[in-house]
Amino acid sequence: MKEKKEDNYFLYVPNIKHKNWEIRNDRVYLIFHHDKAIEKLIRWLFKKPYISDMELDELGSKIWMYIDGKRTVYEIGKKNEELYGEKFDPSYKRLTLFLNYINKKGWISFDRGPQK
Repeated sequence: MKEKKEDNYFLYVPNIKHKNWEIRNDRVYLIFHHDKAIEKLIRWLFKKPYISDMELDELGSKIWMYIDGKRTVYEIGKKNEELYGEKFDPSYKRLTLFLNYINKKGWISFDRGPQK
């Protein structure tokens, strides 16, 4: 019988894959270039710009800036707890939802990290 691996999500290490981003006024802006064939057609039809950006909110920006390929999900949560105190959800619910969302979008990836 195969043993089931017991992974702890909080010990995973997020890495940024989306390299086009910048910081403006303490907020992270993700920059997108719309250069795929279908995007070019849509740009032409609807007069959309070639480049667009997306501003992350205050907490999302802080989380993004803490992602360095070394910190675990737990360590990022601890940094936010130190910064925001009780304003930060102690159950890490918002952190995990945000990380899962940006992972599904392909903007970050996870390394397994040292499981204990």
